[in-house]
Amino acid sequence: MAKHIQAIAAYRPRIIRGKTVSEERYIELMTQRSILSAGIIKNVHENEIENVISLLQDSYVVHTGNVIYTLSITLDGKYEVNVKPHRRIVEALNTSGAFRGEIANAENIGKSSDELVEMWNEKHPDNLIGG
Repeated sequence: MAKHIQAIAAYRPRIIRGKTVSEERYIELMTQRSILSAGIIKNVHENEIENVISLLQDSYVVHTGNVIYTLSITLDGKYEVNVKPHRRIVEALNTSGAFRGEIANAENIGKSSDELVEMWNEKHPDNLIGG
């Protein structure tokens, strides 16, 4: 008997990720959109990292202008950094027609998990999800 999560994993919409943009390429794009040199951008970037680390070590919530960093701790004492993007980034991506990438199972956008289970059961009659 299959599990509910299998149907969701199989049929939910997923973004098909492009290649990873390297730090060098990102800096190159920054130099094209500003009057700053690559060296200055690298220096600012490194300085930002050091400042974020230092402020998180003192348990501050850090707003950089692009993201908000917060620190949390797991049950076993490991620290984790949570990152929340600036609202403008999220709003820009959620503007109709703004996303230019590819979505797997795009036809399932808006379907409920129960509908995904129905799809699974129709396509896998020998491995039904009970209910």
